[in-house]
Amino acid sequence: MSTSTSTIKKILIPYDFSETATLSLEHAIHMAQLNKAEIVLLHIAESASFTSALAHAFSKSYEKEVEGEAAKKLDELANKIHVESGVKVTAKTEVGRIYRKIASVAKEIGADIIVMGTHGSSGYQKFTVGTNTGKVVMESDCPVISVQTHATKIGFKKIVVPIDDSPTSRQKVNHALQMAKLYGAHVHVLGLINFSNDELKRKFKIKVEQVEEWLKKHDAGCDIQFKTGDNLAKMTMEFAEEVNADLIIIMTEQEPSITGLFMGTWATQVVNQSKIPVMTVHPEISSGNITTGY
Repeated sequence: MSTSTSTIKKILIPYDFSETATLSLEHAIHMAQLNKAEIVLLHIAESASFTSALAHAFSKSYEKEVEGEAAKKLDELANKIHVESGVKVTAKTEVGRIYRKIASVAKEIGADIIVMGTHGSSGYQKFTVGTNTGKVVMESDCPVISVQTHATKIGFKKIVVPIDDSPTSRQKVNHALQMAKLYGAHVHVLGLINFSNDELKRKFKIKVEQVEEWLKKHDAGCDIQFKTGDNLAKMTMEFAEEVNADLIIIMTEQEPSITGLFMGTWATQVVNQSKIPVMTVHPEISSGNITTGY
């Protein structure tokens, strides 16, 4: 089992001047200080489609005005953060489809992680970053931490890692180890049982116990619990609130799919409904197959 985890050196913050964007920025500043990482602030003016040439020209003029105003405010914010925190901050403004631009900029700058608000309202545009979170999770290559307005506590001390019986579920454990060591956090491993076969339960519990043993072997404080039910997302969120967790780590694909990787209902529910920050990671692909180790 490998313990290799990517070092967080560049953090992308999609920023729309909303309350949740500001909160996600606070989380990112703390993360950047712990990692000696750089922050890239990204504001996107959503481009609209118009049929007439006059409307198109007006739209372009408006986009330029919005982009210029946002760029000025973003530069001021970047300078303020640098002065107050010592973190290097770069500001970028773009025009385009929000989720696609976030994903393409993340790839362009080599972002190690994206931290963004899940809901928000912007004085600059009709469409907000927060409404695009699920699409960003699916489009981006790097992990995404989504933050709602409830997540006012900065830093992570209790991390919930739900493990189901899907082939890729344990891949998130490496990320949990990285975050636990970075923040000095305790890991709560949650075994999710949604099947009745006793032999399958026995084998599954062994797999979950192996996760606990592996984390402890690598000096991460942890414990395990099991929950049985049909709604994995609800079970995860309820457990996270029970233990007063401040981060949930999930995979994008928590259910089998005949069409390939997708943002299944399990992950979608957690990202959209969790009051606790959620870190979402993609399954690793190796030689055309999904790797199962961690």
